[in-house]
Amino acid sequence: MSGKFMSESGSSKATTSTSTSDSATQPNVISHRHRRDNHKPRSNLSEAEETYYVLTLQTDTAHHQAMCVLRERYYPPSLLRVAAHISLFRALPKSALHSLRTDIATITSRTPTFSIRAVGPPIRMGRSGVGVSVVGLEPAARIVKELQQKWHDVLSRQDRGAFRGHYTLMNKVDDPEKVEKCFEEVRQELEPHGVPGTALGLSLWRYDKGWWRHEHDFAFSGAGNCGQ
Repeated sequence: MSGKFMSESGSSKATTSTSTSDSATQPNVISHRHRRDNHKPRSNLSEAEETYYVLTLQTDTAHHQAMCVLRERYYPPSLLRVAAHISLFRALPKSALHSLRTDIATITSRTPTFSIRAVGPPIRMGRSGVGVSVVGLEPAARIVKELQQKWHDVLSRQDRGAFRGHYTLMNKVDDPEKVEKCFEEVRQELEPHGVPGTALGLSLWRYDKGWWRHEHDFAFSGAGNCGQ
C-alpha cells in the first residue's frame, strides 16, 4: 500500500491513495479501541504503554488506486478510514522495533519484485462483508512464515496464524441486499481478468490511536524507489 497516513479501516479523508512516494493520502480510525487479547503482541509493557506497528505489502500505484476505488465504493463511509491494503502483520511491538526493522530490511533486500492479481469471484466475509482474493502472493507467504519464526516470541496470536492475503472491500454492513449487490458487482468487474499489479516491497506503519502513520518503506530487490 502506498501513502503516508492511514488508519485501521481506509485512506485519510477516504480519498484514492497515491504511491508511498506521494504526500499523505492513506489509511486513518478516529477513536482508540482496546485490542482483543489475541490481537495483542507479547510485550512486557501494558497495552497503554506499548506502541503497535502494522506491516503491509506495497504495490505499484495503478494497482493500489484501482483497489482503493473499489473499497471506497462499497465500504461504509462512516467507517472508511484506511485505504485498500494487504496486511502481513497487524500488531508488531515497538519494544522490539530495532530487531524487527533489521529483519524486514534483510528479507526484502533478497526478495525480488513479483506479480500479483486481485481476482474474482469475490469472497464472502461472514454475513456483512465482501473481500477479494489475490493470486501470486506465494513470496509474501514465505516472508510471513520466515518472520513468524523469527518473531514468534513477540507476535500476537492473530499474527502467528496462517497468512491469507486479501483485500476487504465491504465490512460491517447489516443489509443482506447491499452485501449481495456488492458481491455481484465486484464479481462482474473482476472477471475474467482481475486487477494485475506488482509487489514492490513492504511498508511499516505506526498505529497511533487509530491512525496509521507511515514509518518506512522497504523495497524488494530490483524495485528501485518504492511507489514508482
